[in-house]
Amino acid sequence: MYEEHIKKSGLSVTKNRIELLRGLDAVKKPITIDDLRNHLMIPMNTSTIYRSLKALVDHGLVYQTDFREGVSYFEFHGKNHHHHIICTVCKKREKIDLCLEKKFPSIQKEKDFIITNHIFELFGVCKNCLS
Repeated sequence: MYEEHIKKSGLSVTKNRIELLRGLDAVKKPITIDDLRNHLMIPMNTSTIYRSLKALVDHGLVYQTDFREGVSYFEFHGKNHHHHIICTVCKKREKIDLCLEKKFPSIQKEKDFIITNHIFELFGVCKNCLS
């Protein structure tokens, strides 16, 4: 499964890329590199993790964000492309199935620009924190 995603993205299939996608997919939520390392079944040095994740992010297989916390979080996109809504008080995060990708062709044409990746996050205050 991961091999197919990597091939479709145009990247070379490597055991490290497969393992990173497997580790991210197993967690099912955005995690930091330190947390990801705990979910890997094969040892990888830090520079390999960073390089491989950058390639996976650049090719749209992995979502990278910082949730305005100053640390990078990574999540496997897979077949379930989604975005997040984040409470600025308690830091609760929820997936939302909302994306503007369908608008990309008209934006690209209008702006004479090729969109290669995107980040979309909504910030606010959850019901519990409003109470």
